Amino acid sequence: MRLRELEKVYKALGARKRLEILKLLADGKELAVGDIAAAIHLSFKSTSKHLVLLRQVGFLERRQFGFAGLYSLEDRLPTLLQQLIKQIRQAG
Repeated sequence: MRLRELEKVYKALGARKRLEILKLLADGKELAVGDIAAAIHLSFKSTSKHLVLLRQVGFLERRQFGFAGLYSLEDRLPTLLQQLIKQIRQAG
């Protein structure tokens, strides 16, 4: 991973709300933006911005279901990131 890409990854992990999103999806859940926003107590718009950033660095995938976009963890996350998410979940 190049230094610029690594910087983006660390930036993505640098916000508590984004860590909450990763924790929420760590059980293999697939959730809509509104459900994620309600769970992390954030507006729809702010949640969407966090989701876009997490998607850009490859942490999340999105699929369309009717009018809703459903988000889940990217299946191809490197093992290191999967371990990090596990630690986030355990930190509670």
